[in-house]
Amino acid sequence: MGTGDQGVTVVNGTVHKKEFKKLAVLNLKKKYVEKVKVRGRAANSDHYWFSQRQIPAVFIYTLGGITAYHDVFDKSETLPLTEFNDLSKLLIGFINSF
Repeated sequence: MGTGDQGVTVVNGTVHKKEFKKLAVLNLKKKYVEKVKVRGRAANSDHYWFSQRQIPAVFIYTLGGITAYHDVFDKSETLPLTEFNDLSKLLIGFINSF
């Protein structure tokens, strides 16, 4: 959630189509982030193990900004947090829609 200049990607969005659409439509209406991209299953974060046990889970990551990710150059002082507030509003709005 450190950047988001170019939007976000929702892993498992193709698995949870109804929920993904709800999130994407909310973003279109409120224009929180540039775009909300969909992605299928991926074993790239903690959500994966929940999904494997049939527990609904998604993983959302930001697009754009710095390229350091879980390496020696990934430092808190280099995170611009440019879309942190907008992405937070999107996620809170999404959660509150249930």
